[in-house]
Amino acid sequence: MKIDVVYLWVDGADEKWRAEKDKWYEKITGKVRMGRDSVATERFRNNDELMYSLRSIAECAPWVNHIYIVTGFDQVPKWLNTKNKKITVVQDRDIMPKDALPTFNSVAIEMCISNIPNLSEHFLLMNDDMFFNKKLSTSYFYDTKGRAKYRYASSHKLTKSELENATAYTQTIFAAQDAISKLFNRNFFKYTPSHGIDPYIKSSIKQCLNEPTLREKIQTQIRNKFRTCDEFQRMIFNLYDLATGRAVFKHARARKYTRHKILNFIYNTLHFIGIHNSNVVCPNVIVGADAISRAPIFCINDAPTNTPEILEKNREFLEQRFPNKSEFEK
Repeated sequence: MKIDVVYLWVDGADEKWRAEKDKWYEKITGKVRMGRDSVATERFRNNDELMYSLRSIAECAPWVNHIYIVTGFDQVPKWLNTKNKKITVVQDRDIMPKDALPTFNSVAIEMCISNIPNLSEHFLLMNDDMFFNKKLSTSYFYDTKGRAKYRYASSHKLTKSELENATAYTQTIFAAQDAISKLFNRNFFKYTPSHGIDPYIKSSIKQCLNEPTLREKIQTQIRNKFRTCDEFQRMIFNLYDLATGRAVFKHARARKYTRHKILNFIYNTLHFIGIHNSNVVCPNVIVGADAISRAPIFCINDAPTNTPEILEKNREFLEQRFPNKSEFEK
């Protein structure tokens, strides 16, 4: 089974990109209901996580067939070895409609991932802040029948009040759950993303995109230049696979690492099996170092509260964890 990896990446410090983003934000503000984090600095901040993420692939998942980095504005990481035959930089204009550009909306780009030329039927979608932490085989992501193994946490259907006060991200999750629940007349509100490395099936995505009840909203979403509160989170493809028998569900339960060490130990012991194969997400490696060290996959998810000092500590941690330069670097 050939399994590719797709990243979405942007250099938020690029002056040309920032000038365009500011221009379009001023033009659009007030015309659509945008999320509070639609243009947040941390959403576009670059701490060279991608370089270390690629090092994690080289160390822990050498079976990856090909790597695609989707970006825009002709950006290319300055350290990237573009001559490596295993890696391809894809500009968003090559996979998105012309009238959708320029875009500053990763949720819109994700709806067009299946348009990447030569993309394998089976592929993993990774944020650049996600990392392999242990040697994993392809069976961690797909079973012998080629079905995707989706790791979700437990959830519930939000009440009207909860939805009104939810973040834009949470509302996009609800929209995906609601759409697939209605399409298949089943309850898909019990699943919520675990923020890990997710497996996808290209032909299934294309089929989902063409569902009559979903097509119009997805086409509108593709043309939203910034994230709004009325879009589908990419989990819609995962739920579609579960509904059509192209995926199997694996419960992802996060390891607790609060200051209550005794309670953490009790919880983590009781739920050892679910936690053992689940990813860990944390914005600050100092706080989550122990949990990260035990996880097969981890995500250092940048947060608004991350100070320059925290960002520096995060980078130092990544350099210590992945010190060896990979074939993907110059």
